[in-house]
Amino acid sequence: MVLNSLRTFFFFALILSACGPATERAPQGQSEVSEAEARRLYTMKCGLCHGDNGKLMLAGAPDLSKSRLSLNDRIGLITYGKGAMPPQNGVLNAAEIRAIALYIESFRN
Repeated sequence: MVLNSLRTFFFFALILSACGPATERAPQGQSEVSEAEARRLYTMKCGLCHGDNGKLMLAGAPDLSKSRLSLNDRIGLITYGKGAMPPQNGVLNAAEIRAIALYIESFRN
């Protein structure tokens, strides 16, 4: 019983830690995010469940290397979240969300 409670606690702690700390918003009018910054944001916000190459799949996260979502669908999913994946709207700005969505395309087989 205690072991199950500990597992549940650590599972939820893991999910909550995937949210990552809020980042500073880009200055108003900034429309481009570098690939290095997109990689850093992905690692910080997505890497725990999806892994460095999109294949880790912790906590039921899908394998991003097999995803066939369009860019707009990925942007929407990152913006509004789904299931255990927290929304990034209000945490990341639109340029940062788009940069992560574009960065994820590099994982496709």
